[in-house]
Amino acid sequence: MAKVDSENYGELVKFFGQTKDTYVFNDETSVNGISILISVMKDMGLNPNVTEDLKKGFMHLFNIELINMPDLNRGRYIFTPNHVSDVDAPILGLLHRKMRIVSKNDWTNNEKLKGFLRLHYDLRGLDRTSLQSLRDLLTSSIAYFNDNKDDNRHFLVFSQGTISDFNNNSLERISTIAQKISEKTNVPIVNIFAEQVSLSYPTRIVFDEPMFLSKKDDFRKIWLEREKFLQDSLQPPARRPNLTTKHQNNNKPGDLYF
Repeated sequence: MAKVDSENYGELVKFFGQTKDTYVFNDETSVNGISILISVMKDMGLNPNVTEDLKKGFMHLFNIELINMPDLNRGRYIFTPNHVSDVDAPILGLLHRKMRIVSKNDWTNNEKLKGFLRLHYDLRGLDRTSLQSLRDLLTSSIAYFNDNKDDNRHFLVFSQGTISDFNNNSLERISTIAQKISEKTNVPIVNIFAEQVSLSYPTRIVFDEPMFLSKKDDFRKIWLEREKFLQDSLQPPARRPNLTTKHQNNNKPGDLYF
C-alpha cells in the first residue's frame, strides 16, 4: 500500500503539526481529526467503516512496528502502555476484536463521535476526578473478566492517566488500578512501550513479558522501571515524545497541570 499524496493528507499533516506530536483530539477538535483521518484512508482505497480496513490504515499511515506482541487469541491480558498521543488508544484498541479501553469521558460522551467509536471500539468511560467513577471502573473491570472466563478478551488502561513523558513522571502520576484488576481476576499485566506516532518515522510498539504482582509489590515503581527497560531496549534509540506545554508540566504533584 503506497503512501497517499492528496489534499486530505496535506490537511492531516497540517492538523497534527498544530498540536506538536501529541495529536490531541479534544471536544470539537477530535471530530475534525477523525474526519480528516477517514478522508485520508478513503484516498488510500480503504473503507473506514470496516474495522480491519481502519486498522490497516492506522498501521500504514504511522509506520507501526509491533515487537514481541503476545498471541492475543490465546490468553487474556491487561495492557498498560505509556501515553504520548491521543492516537495511542485508537491504534492499540484495534489489535484485537475484544479489547476494552479505559477512555476519558471527553471521548465516550462526544455525541458526534459516538457512532464511529461504537463501530470499532469497546470503550469504558472514566471521570478521572471522581472517586466513585474509579470505584465503578474497578467493579466493572473485574466483572468483564470474571463473568466471561471462556473467551479471549483484553483490557487497556493508561496508567499515567493522561499524556505525559514517563521519564519525568513521579510515582504519584501512576495509577495502580491495573494491579487491582489483575489481583481480582488472575489476568496478567503486560506493559507496553510505544513511541509517539509519526507520519515520517517508524513507530515501534514493544510488549513486555506478562507478569503477576503480589500485594507487596509497588506497581507504580515496577511500571516505571519496565517502561524504561523497554524504551532502552530499542535500537536505534527510541524517539522521545514531543509534548505540548500542558503535557510537559503534569508529571508530579505541584506541577501546573498535574
